[in-house]
Amino acid sequence: MCAQHNFIKKTLKQTETGKKMFIRLYDLAKAEKNEELINFCAEVLRVYERYGINSHIKWEK
Repeated sequence: MCAQHNFIKKTLKQTETGKKMFIRLYDLAKAEKNEELINFCAEVLRVYERYGINSHIKWEK
């Protein structure tokens, strides 16, 4: 990771970093119309929602 992203990662909890990563990957998959990756990311993000993990980080479906 570059210094900037490594610093950002340090200021977040591991679950926050993971959720943000999956949201970004989901958005990229949508832009590329990669249905398999969209479904995978959506499934992971639904687990975050189901258990109320990092609910302050919003995922736009």
